[in-house]
Amino acid sequence: MTLFKQIAIIFSLFIVLIISSVMYLNFNSANSFIQNQLYTASKDSATSLGLSLSMNIPKDGENLSTMETMINAIFDRGYYEYIILKDMDGKILIENRNNIKVKNVPDWFVKTFHLQVPEAQTQISSGWIPYGVLSLKLHSGHAYEELWAVFTSMLKTFAILVSIVLTLLYFVLTFILKSLKSVEHQAIAITKNDFIIQDKLPYTIEFRNVIIAMNKMVKKVKDIFEHEALMVKKYNDLLYNDQDTGMGNRKFFSLRLSSLLNQEDDSSSGTLVIFVIHNFHKAKSEVGFKVLNNYINKLAELFYASTKDVEERVVTRLKDSEFSMILPKTDYKKAKVIVNSFLTQAEDELPNELRKIRDFYICGGATYFNETDKQKDILARADFALSTAIMKNATNVHFHEIKKDETLMELGKEEWHKLVRTAIEEDGIKLALQAVKDEHGKIYHQEVYLRMSDKHGNIYPARIFMPLLNSLNLTNDVDKKVIDIALKLTHRGTSIAINIASSFLKDSQNMYWLEKRLKNTTKLNLDVSFESSNHAIINNLESFKQFAKLVQKYNYKFGIDNFDITSASLNYLQDIKPAYIKANKSFYIDMHDNGKNSSYESFNVLTTALDIKIIATAVESKNESDNLKEIPIHLMQGTFIEEPKL
Repeated sequence: MTLFKQIAIIFSLFIVLIISSVMYLNFNSANSFIQNQLYTASKDSATSLGLSLSMNIPKDGENLSTMETMINAIFDRGYYEYIILKDMDGKILIENRNNIKVKNVPDWFVKTFHLQVPEAQTQISSGWIPYGVLSLKLHSGHAYEELWAVFTSMLKTFAILVSIVLTLLYFVLTFILKSLKSVEHQAIAITKNDFIIQDKLPYTIEFRNVIIAMNKMVKKVKDIFEHEALMVKKYNDLLYNDQDTGMGNRKFFSLRLSSLLNQEDDSSSGTLVIFVIHNFHKAKSEVGFKVLNNYINKLAELFYASTKDVEERVVTRLKDSEFSMILPKTDYKKAKVIVNSFLTQAEDELPNELRKIRDFYICGGATYFNETDKQKDILARADFALSTAIMKNATNVHFHEIKKDETLMELGKEEWHKLVRTAIEEDGIKLALQAVKDEHGKIYHQEVYLRMSDKHGNIYPARIFMPLLNSLNLTNDVDKKVIDIALKLTHRGTSIAINIASSFLKDSQNMYWLEKRLKNTTKLNLDVSFESSNHAIINNLESFKQFAKLVQKYNYKFGIDNFDITSASLNYLQDIKPAYIKANKSFYIDMHDNGKNSSYESFNVLTTALDIKIIATAVESKNESDNLKEIPIHLMQGTFIEEPKL
């Protein structure tokens, strides 16, 4: 129960008790007054009537008609319960009685508040000789009506007073405790990793001091977070960035290529191109570092500009004269357009000093890749293609020949549409699950990878059909089918992690559909996580902020896949509030080993402060697993931990 309710209840009971007591005393006073008034009125009436009767006492042989007439006249007014005249021996001479009927007063009131109406008596005498005794009792109905009127008046007054006082109490408490509410909001925000500074200080000294202390604490926590984030960013730049161009270096190249291969979706396949500047060192000695470095920086801009339309593209400087492009979801046809555009612009930007150097040109080797490849095999093909290009002694890029058994299925658009539609309708959409486990082998969750089967039972990986889904307008249908299947699996006690594409979030109808699904299943306490790649989140930050709030609203988790450090990724962690982040095992190992542990300690401070679990992916050997445990990282995913299971 809140402090406001506790104080309000205590004060309300106290006020009601005080007012009730006052009303009760007033009512008792009124009751006593009415009873005294009844007795006085009865005594006066008896005395007055007795005197009148004394003057009309019958003589011997006369009847009582005159006295009876006088008593009837008084009794007919209706104010009396009875009037009785008795002689001195107790014999009733005249008796008039009236049945007690109380109108306009509830029965419960009459039964609850019983009035003691006194009987008044007076002696009737003829001179000094007593004649008889007159007994008179007033009718209680009028007294009850008067008492009921007093009661209802007091009740209305009570209701009005209590309403006014409680209303004033509500506003007073709201005003006084408003600052306490802000303290509560601030404290809850800290637990959710939101750092709120309260600018408005309350008038109450105790609350003011508490808020000042809270503000100081929040500022310190925020400063620690920002400092650690800055340190992580600094170490990351030193570890993964080329210091001259700001491009990724060889470590970053290896890390991102490994991460892409591990995604097992359409981003896991594409084209890799390695470029080399021929006669780089000769040019450096002849034209000097400044001219060559300016040209290198211009090339870096061209690398980014020519690949800007490729989602999750990676451009790096492998060494002084060597560069690379990783182009996910890009076949040779598209890659050649990008490469030719880059080479043309690079030729246009070539300064005159470098044009004079003989055999100064850029050449490259390109190769395909997909999730079935090992990184060393991809690099071997790229190196072979690069060697072939260098032999031509001219600006060119050689594309490694794709073997026939590695080509994608050759199907027409209509055939693909029929195949996918049949898969959706006839349970051809399959899920491969790969577990994330701790050091004891306990499953944290199982990540979903999309597969599709045809009527012959052939299973196709996502890289084959995912690029075609957009053109077939079937992406949303497949995504919904995957979510439905995954939710059914959780009914069986399986903890599931579902990858959500940014394109799915951009359609409001999809979000309406998903929220309805989440709302219908939230009471079942299903262990479901939704995740997306770091690159997708950064490029669609507002959409993912709203999506993260949506899934967290219904007690589901949101996680980040393929995490790497940029200023943007560190900043959005506070907004997204992920339950976990997944990063390639090399990300953690490099950070730990090359940062002399300081980098990882800063990163660990950040994730611990934000209650984020860290998961290492692409763990492929016992040696890698052991290295991660020493860091320590206990949640792992990869072929060594468990192969994906259909």
